[in-house]
Amino acid sequence: MVHDPLLPEPTLLRALEARVHLSGSETWLKLYVRDRLACTLTYGELWAGARAWAAHLRVRGVEPGDRVLLLLPTEQAFYESYWGILLAGAVPVPAYPPVRLSRMEEYLQALGGLVRGSGARALVTSDAIRPLVRPVQDAGGSALPFVVPQEVTAREGGQEVPEIEVRPEDLGLLQYTSGSTGRQKGVMLTHANLLANLRAIGRGVELGPGDVAVSWLPLYHDMGLIGLMLGSLYWGIPLVALSPIDFLRRPVRWLRALSEHRGTVSAGPNFAFSLAARKIRDADLQGMDLSSWRVALCGAEPIHPTTIETFTRRFAPHGFRPEAFFPAYGLAENTLAVSFSALGQRPHVEHVDAGVLETEGRAVRVGSVEGSRAIVSVGRALETIEVAIADDAGGPAPAGTRGEVLVRGPSVMAGYFGNPEATAAALAGGWLHTGDLGFLLDGHLFICGRKKDMVIKAGRNYFAEDLEAAAVALAGVRPGGVAVFAVENEVRGTEEVVLVAEIREGAERRGLAEALQARVSEATGCRPDRVVLVAPHTLAKTSSGKIQRFRVRAWYLDGSLASRGGERQTTGFWTYLKAWLRDKLRGRD
Repeated sequence: MVHDPLLPEPTLLRALEARVHLSGSETWLKLYVRDRLACTLTYGELWAGARAWAAHLRVRGVEPGDRVLLLLPTEQAFYESYWGILLAGAVPVPAYPPVRLSRMEEYLQALGGLVRGSGARALVTSDAIRPLVRPVQDAGGSALPFVVPQEVTAREGGQEVPEIEVRPEDLGLLQYTSGSTGRQKGVMLTHANLLANLRAIGRGVELGPGDVAVSWLPLYHDMGLIGLMLGSLYWGIPLVALSPIDFLRRPVRWLRALSEHRGTVSAGPNFAFSLAARKIRDADLQGMDLSSWRVALCGAEPIHPTTIETFTRRFAPHGFRPEAFFPAYGLAENTLAVSFSALGQRPHVEHVDAGVLETEGRAVRVGSVEGSRAIVSVGRALETIEVAIADDAGGPAPAGTRGEVLVRGPSVMAGYFGNPEATAAALAGGWLHTGDLGFLLDGHLFICGRKKDMVIKAGRNYFAEDLEAAAVALAGVRPGGVAVFAVENEVRGTEEVVLVAEIREGAERRGLAEALQARVSEATGCRPDRVVLVAPHTLAKTSSGKIQRFRVRAWYLDGSLASRGGERQTTGFWTYLKAWLRDKLRGRD
């Protein structure tokens, strides 16, 4: 049984106070910038910094219940200001920083929408970012105060901060979703939601003395913010952090931090594990020791069996154990985590008949044979969380039958901010309707697509991500650069399947569209009706790297898709950095 000394605490603030009382002089954070230690923070120093921020925010007019946009990169001020916002009685609203000057108009439109949608009363940012985002200052109808770290002085930490009564049902975070299937929605997470998930996560991976967390994940993304930042602090384990930029410039920095600090717990999406396995040079692995890494949590996007195999094989000679690879499933609407794999066991992969799954929605085991689909188990529901599969009529689906994944428990959000209609739809019947498709087999949860991302051809259902995966296997197609969606053919009265593919620079285009049709048809049984070849960086993606099919579809329908070629169409920092790394840096500074 994992010991949880903060279990009685009802809010994040009380939990932080208790942690400071227990371990105030111990170092919690070590933050690295380009291989150099940029700062360290003890729990006590974090508390003092948070008090200084809270005092300053109150002076700047922030009142209890106000929403405060948090627009900072990975730096000391982010950690202190997040807690300072809470101490001031306000609600943090993390947002990603601007990433490319050529896309500033699009970025500012999105940020302005966030200011209006959240009703933000202040914006915390840096001196470098402030002039870039100045145009959104009046987006909410009145001048939005901008607060930068240089304005917050250490002496303010000694000032009396008016004590605010914070209740478990009050908001501790307004987390905006990545918008992969529509416009961003503000997920309202209470202190009770956050604490319930933090406790379930810690018990799920058996956090305790001797553990060390390592993270490069963006702090505006729930996996980095809740899972690693809040999770490490709640459980009282050291956190070694570096920025997403530093990881993407040189992925070996992630593994080096794990090796040098004897890291035990770290996380990333599928692309990060794949990137590390492909880009890190053998010469950079000299002396690397990954034997302490016991939980390599993989989530946030579809998990590919080949990624597991490649990563494990590449780093096994350096101490990485196959049973450390830890597939998981979660979503912002359940705070973060829903299900975890079993500790100390290799990832569980099932091979099912792809045709039966597509046409009948049943998972039939067939072994690793032609025509099968390999799906990685994302484990079992965490304690306190229930998972069910609903059929098309909303009733319970039999074991092994595909349906929508439903979730219930104390981590489920309070709703979408200012959006009662979306809230009612998502929380209908007392369950969170995730929009994800999956099935349960022998108690294991398998995710196999999105409810809105299915295409129908000749009466058969196909998962868009399966068709996309088949397309990227063809030489000349950029990894992560394919979008599949359906459009209506008004003449025929049917739907047609459209495949849009980004082509590598210098690749031969002649005959590629026909080759893509043949390749996808052979692999999935679905032949796309139309193939559109576009330049690199054309497709829109979310902050976590997911294709925004709805946006690409809209561009296709309004005829603007071709004109967008060659520009980085992305609504997220994370996505931009991946593209930047692939095209410019080749894995080195």
